[in-house]
Amino acid sequence: MLTCREAEKMVMPYIDEQLSEKGLDEFLAHIQACDSCKEELEIYYTVYVGLRQLDLGTGVYDIAGALEDSLDLAWLKVRAARLRKVALYAVEALCATGVFTTLILQVRIWLQAGWLR
Repeated sequence: MLTCREAEKMVMPYIDEQLSEKGLDEFLAHIQACDSCKEELEIYYTVYVGLRQLDLGTGVYDIAGALEDSLDLAWLKVRAARLRKVALYAVEALCATGVFTTLILQVRIWLQAGWLR
């Protein structure tokens, strides 16, 4: 679990979408559990996104809603990464099982042919 100081250092990388999947997971878990850090994120997000919108001349007037949307999308990204990791483990396990089964069958063929006696 992140400390508040570590989470505060991750606020701007979160806003700029520069966190790794692991960092994003840890950051979101901390923000969900710590009201102080979530409030800090809201302040930075409001100021940063508001200034960016003023510079670009575009604007979403519901910046708090935009933050919630951003957090929801970040959670989806974390869940997708977890799902990818589980799928990768499953494929690796199936491949290892296939190789092991093939090896056992090949040894059986060699034994029946008399090559391993």
